[in-house]
Amino acid sequence: MMSDVERRILELASRNLLITKDEIARFLNKDEFDGTGVCVGRLQELGYLDKVESLGTAFVITQKGIRAFKGNV
Repeated sequence: MMSDVERRILELASRNLLITKDEIARFLNKDEFDGTGVCVGRLQELGYLDKVESLGTAFVITQKGIRAFKGNV
């Protein structure tokens, strides 16, 4: 089961397809931002997000992540 913060990160990723840590920080309240690194890491372990490094670090949502998000909404 996903936490509320994880679900919100997947929501942002499903809308934008490519997100940066700065975008995640702006999307989440400062209260929730403390555990964001852990949440992103967990989403990566589950196969819902992949890390992309080119000009910086960004994350893309995977098909598995889209299916998981649609199933939890």
